[in-house]
Amino acid sequence: MTTTPALPADAAEKILAADFKNIVRKVQEGKPLTVAERACVESRAAGSTDSTAFAKNLVELAAILGVTRRTLCSWQKLPGAPRPQSNGTWSMAEWREFVRTRGLKARVTSAGNEEALKARKLLAEVEERELKVAIRKGEYVPLAEVRAAWMRAIGKATEQLRARFENELPPILSGLDAVGIQSECRRAIDGVLAVLHGGDGAAKEISD
Repeated sequence: MTTTPALPADAAEKILAADFKNIVRKVQEGKPLTVAERACVESRAAGSTDSTAFAKNLVELAAILGVTRRTLCSWQKLPGAPRPQSNGTWSMAEWREFVRTRGLKARVTSAGNEEALKARKLLAEVEERELKVAIRKGEYVPLAEVRAAWMRAIGKATEQLRARFENELPPILSGLDAVGIQSECRRAIDGVLAVLHGGDGAAKEISD
């Protein structure tokens, strides 16, 4: 059984540099990146040359970060520490960013400050383009639109609340017992909640 000889360090660095240039070219041409290519950019942005996208388990996660399991366990207890994915793997992008922003000491194969800055700029361009595409697809809504829609809902709910409790309910409640009053108040509250949830039709049905 033959084994493939390991590449010299300088040869490996040249290959990685060439791969990164190809990624930069794809971004400049507006082409989408693969998961591996994005992981490479995220890794460099965090100051590392290890481009693994997801660690399979905690052992691999600790190995990539260059820390012991005990250190990793203590980091997991910190506020904001990344959680595992639904399939049990760990996002290296999230952990690299967490380590960087927290100023934690992890052993990384340095990509150099200048290279890291270039990668962060490139990552920002990728994220901005992805956001624009997501907005065009309707996956995201501008905050101003969300705020405007919420204010409209609040206005309708307030109008419904005043109409029911100030105008409609007083004459109805006057001849009812406690159970009847509770029932009518519940219907009024349900109508307001329906408006807040965007159910104008439901609110009309309740009021009828």
